[in-house]
Amino acid sequence: MKSLFTLVLLLFVHSFAFAQTNTCDCKKDLDFLVKKMKKTPGYKHQIKKKKETEFDALYEELATQMTSEISVEECFRLLSKQMDIVKDYHAGVTLHTTYFSKDNLESAEKITEFKNSDFYKSFPRIDTDITALRNRLQAMPDDAFEGVYYMKGALVIGITKTETNNEYIGVVLESELPTWEAGQIHFYATKNEYGKYDIYNYHVDTFNLRLVKNLTFENGRIWSYKKAFNDYNHELYAGEEGNWIFQELNDSVHYIRISHFSGSRSNRKAQKQFYSELEGKNPTQNLILDLRSNGGGSFEVSDPFLSLFKEMYGTIYIITNGYTASNAEQFTAKLIAQGNTIHVGQTTFGIIAYGSDKEWPTSPSGKFTFKVMDMDFHNDYFKYEGKGIEPAIKLDFSSDWVEQTVQRIVANQAN
Repeated sequence: MKSLFTLVLLLFVHSFAFAQTNTCDCKKDLDFLVKKMKKTPGYKHQIKKKKETEFDALYEELATQMTSEISVEECFRLLSKQMDIVKDYHAGVTLHTTYFSKDNLESAEKITEFKNSDFYKSFPRIDTDITALRNRLQAMPDDAFEGVYYMKGALVIGITKTETNNEYIGVVLESELPTWEAGQIHFYATKNEYGKYDIYNYHVDTFNLRLVKNLTFENGRIWSYKKAFNDYNHELYAGEEGNWIFQELNDSVHYIRISHFSGSRSNRKAQKQFYSELEGKNPTQNLILDLRSNGGGSFEVSDPFLSLFKEMYGTIYIITNGYTASNAEQFTAKLIAQGNTIHVGQTTFGIIAYGSDKEWPTSPSGKFTFKVMDMDFHNDYFKYEGKGIEPAIKLDFSSDWVEQTVQRIVANQAN
């Protein structure tokens, strides 16, 4: 019998070809993608006249694997590989396939029908003693990526290393959902050059294959999966819901929470109102600006605050986490450049050098959307792409991050 790790490695290499009932002409989609990529700022900065030979060689290699129709999962993996040669963490491929609907979780008949499908029967899994695997992973150090993780209300996942360097799988150890079983592979993870993780993940509800790149592992957390060695979640915002939140913490500290810089009509209206109200506040010595999990948006929404904050506050303490992304990262960098900002918290996501304000194209097969970027911030921010912006002060995960920041302000005032 093959060892667990040999079996795992074979599954990692071959798993995407399991659902042959859903196929596409991947070569046609690849050709379409390459044409779109060559128009992007990322390609023009990184590939043209520098890595064109490597780009073209990869295209030829992938094309040889597409001489006949292949499964959409395998095509998704190959298309993603072509895109990944350009370092642009905004860019990606979206696969439009739903194998199961969350609405059907209340129907025993629909669940049975799904579990009897060819897709489900051939779904990737490992054939090993789950209890033994769980016991081994449970003994891993708290700071090890391998271990037992919990997805609240859904799954218990064991992340275990394969024989291939920097590659891991997430195995279902226990399930609260009737559609998942112990032994199934929920995701594949690869540690990238920045020490973060790129994850091919089967959606917990629809079983659609996705690729989420550049995820931070800290405090026993990777994405929505958390180890159980502590109950600390202070890297995540858990306060009042909503955008544009203002609080006077004391006579010398204002607190502002901005959860996104969306350019939607409703948010632009809310931004203008918040800006006007803030102009009427009495300035203080300090501002705590909470951008945890702010996924970005429009610079037309964010950037008006640069000059206002500079006028109103002596020092700005900006809090970020590993999910502070895109325009929120750019806004962080701009605030730091003003010279009156202290960056605290956790390193940002690292999707900052490019962007998009146009509709993304659908592939010829109709199976995929290609998230290709058209906005160019390369010269200003490429040094942060993938890496993220590292804070001057990393906050402790064991206590509230706003309270920690206030304590630092008080200590600085006392000196």
